[in-house]
Amino acid sequence: MKRVIQYFFYFLMLTFAFSSCVKEYSLENLRLKGDAIYSLQDSLGNCTIAEVHGKYSTDTTLSDSNYVLIHVNFTTTGKYNFTSDTINGMLFKDSGSVLVTGPSTIKLKGYGQPILPNISAFLINNNVHGCGFSITVTPGIDYLPSTDASTWTFQYIPSVLSAAGAKIDSFNVTVTPPSIPYNGKVYLQYATSLLDTFYFSKQTHDYYEFGTLDFDYTFVYDKVDNFIEYIYLKDNMPVTTTWESPTIGVSFGAAWGFVSKTGTAKDVFTIMGVNQTHTVAGATFQNVIVVKREIMFEETGTTSFIKEMDGLAYYAKGVGLIDQVINLPNGKTENIPLLHWSIK
Repeated sequence: MKRVIQYFFYFLMLTFAFSSCVKEYSLENLRLKGDAIYSLQDSLGNCTIAEVHGKYSTDTTLSDSNYVLIHVNFTTTGKYNFTSDTINGMLFKDSGSVLVTGPSTIKLKGYGQPILPNISAFLINNNVHGCGFSITVTPGIDYLPSTDASTWTFQYIPSVLSAAGAKIDSFNVTVTPPSIPYNGKVYLQYATSLLDTFYFSKQTHDYYEFGTLDFDYTFVYDKVDNFIEYIYLKDNMPVTTTWESPTIGVSFGAAWGFVSKTGTAKDVFTIMGVNQTHTVAGATFQNVIVVKREIMFEETGTTSFIKEMDGLAYYAKGVGLIDQVINLPNGKTENIPLLHWSIK
């Protein structure tokens, strides 16, 4: 009789434990069914203040240190999915479940990499409640400083002559608004004291020019048919990496004392050095990338490109172009080093 009572007692205990597990499991399922109902506003109808964490710059991919804390009041339990707009190359999101109603803090993790230095405004969940947050993006330390009024002064060695025959020893380059949208990119204007304007843009690790196939700030063609877009620098590729520009119709030769010829041109770029040290005007720069540019020309009526001239361009991180050495068609060499600069 005693053994029967013990068996019965054990049976009751197992039944109770199983029932408790089933009850809890069912309760959890019940709580997770459907979407949670929430508000991003306080009792007065004002959006709660989001807390932005981390540093944001145009040369850095967002990491675990880049996140936003939003304050949410849940009126029912269930699943949630918070997603911001995708603005300036960035997105913030988080999903999960809430089991208790009331105020809660949700951490939205950042994804992507900022494109432009500006103040980017985000809304949450397709503008629900009209609430969101803003991210201030600073200029990154890359090879194309882009803040307005930044200025570089370059020297001509030897000096050159203007179209009017005046001697030119140096020239300035200044970042000037407004920016120009083209082909899904934003191009910044770099105006020179010689009254020329050049257009440059950075997309992650590739640096673009929208213009002609001349050297940086130095024209070599008599005439070009139109502007084109091409990559002139890659900041994450190893030595010997090479690529070509699209082709463009040009006239070439008269500027160098030859008979002008018409035809098609293209540039061939090759990375000759990375993480180099280079000294100009008494300043020594680190993290320098050296790019060789070859001017290739196919004269009308021929079937192959020949190299007309080449040169080396030196780009320093945080400063941009610091030096050029150009081998001219007349057998001479033009050196165009940086004299001084001011990055705003």
